[in-house]
Order: sequence, then structure tokens, then C-alpha cells
Amino acid sequence: MALRRSHVVLAAAVAVLAAAASGCGSSSIAVPALTNFTQVAQTSSAVQTAKFSLALDVTIPGLGKKLSLSAEGGFDTTAKRAQLKVDLSALAELLKSVGAGLGGVTASDLGNPGDWKLEAIQDGDTAYIHFPLLAKQLPAGKTWIKGNAKELSGPGAGQLGRVGSFAGTDPRSVFALLKAVSGSIEAVGSEKIRGVETSHYRATIDSAKLQQLVPANKQQSLGGLNQAANQAGVKELPLDIWIDAEQRVRKIAVDLNAKQPGAGTPIKASLVVEFYDYGTPLDLQLPPADLVVDAASLQKPK
Repeated sequence: MALRRSHVVLAAAVAVLAAAASGCGSSSIAVPALTNFTQVAQTSSAVQTAKFSLALDVTIPGLGKKLSLSAEGGFDTTAKRAQLKVDLSALAELLKSVGAGLGGVTASDLGNPGDWKLEAIQDGDTAYIHFPLLAKQLPAGKTWIKGNAKELSGPGAGQLGRVGSFAGTDPRSVFALLKAVSGSIEAVGSEKIRGVETSHYRATIDSAKLQQLVPANKQQSLGGLNQAANQAGVKELPLDIWIDAEQRVRKIAVDLNAKQPGAGTPIKASLVVEFYDYGTPLDLQLPPADLVVDAASLQKPK
């Protein structure tokens, strides 16, 4: 069935979420010098409400194809509420072109690209998942899956855990990158991000340091770039970061362009994460009850 056959790709998709930013406007405001991003990481991680936009571009070695994934959403940590919308349609198109070699995945299993637009909502301890690709697995008239947030994303959720894990996504975990900055920090200039004045800095991430400082279960939030860098033998990753006057991250961008040992095609990836509307209450709309099915009923043996 579609849920079972696509779980491998969905697991990979969890690790490749990332953020695309809008254009920037430069200005002449002086940028203060920094020797580390410790205060920036602490201030940004302490933020309770914000919206975010994510995007990842990856050139697949051996296929010569570019994969672009995107997401957007918001969070309110105090109220334990969050929303995430993920566009995986490009992944569906890629899988259709190479499906014969991926465990018997067929075009019919993958549905239409629009079926790969997933939405995850967390409201306290409850999570809601909307993923059109799973429509055939749900009772007639139901389009949302509801369950305990921890259970739906845990190992006991079985195949549902592949999509349920999206409900627990915390975009702030990308700030782990700032812990592994090594060497000097370059003040590039001042720029506006979504109309907000920011200071733009450029630095280098030590891949080995990142591996040591960031727990394995948090590294998936880095878009898989660290794993790709390790495979390619890359020790350093270039980092660009834009910080507002209150020492909060407004945008982070990381690029990888390296050739894996023994491979003819280089690995290319670009990860960008943007944060905005800090302090704005999250306007969360829960799905109508008549469209919701309890996850526990889907897991009962037939």
C-alpha cells in the first residue's frame, strides 16, 4: 500500500526540510564586530512565538536532477501550539522518474504532486496530520489524522510515525549550527530582511565540532548537510547569518559544494532558514471534527 511503500522516502524527507528566504535590501548602517554567536543563539532559542519559512535545494549525485523542498509555519512554545506546511511535490516527481529502483514504488503509489503537500498541527498534547497521499488509507470523508503528539511521532506509531514526526518539528533547532562556528567572523554589511534592518555576518562551521556538539536526534533539522559533508570529507561549511537589533536570527544560509571520494558528480546543497513576525500570536485553525479520524483506530489489527 502507498503508506508502506513510501515510508523510506518520507523518512528521508523529514531530514531535508529547509528554508527559502525573500530578497534582501542593503543599507549603509555600520555592523558591530562579533567574535562568537553565543548570545545570538541563546536569545533566538528563547523566542516563544514566531513564523518561519524553509527551503532546501539539492543536486542529486548520479541523477543530475535538482530537488527543491520547502516549508512554512509558526510556533508558540508557551501554549505548545505549532503549525507546519511542507511541500514535497518535487520529491514525488523525482521518485516517479527513478521509482523502479526504489523498492517497487510505482507512479500510482506516488499519486499526484499535490498529494505530497503535508500539513501538521500541534495543539497542546494533540497532533493533527493532513497528507493527501494517505487518503486511501482513511475512512470515507476523513482527511485528517489525530493523535497524541508524542505517540504519533514515536517508534510505536509504526508507519504513521513517518508523517507524525512532522508535528514535532522545531525550526529553532537550526540554531545548533551556531554552536559549531570556528575561526573569525566577518561583518559583511547591513541588509533588510522582510523590511527589518539586520546585520549580515559570514563565518565557517566546523563539521567535526557540529557532530560532537549536536545530538544525533537533532541533526536532522540541519537538512542532512552535516551528513553529506562528512561523506564528502568536507571539514568546513560556509555560513551566512542575518541578525536583528535584538540579537535574534532573521536568516541563516548554508551551502555545500563538494565531491564525494570516488564519485564523479559533486554534492551540491543550499539550506536557508528565515524567521519573522517575532512575538506575533499564532493564529491556529484546527480542522473540523467531522474530517478527523483517530490514529488509534487506524493502527488496530484487522
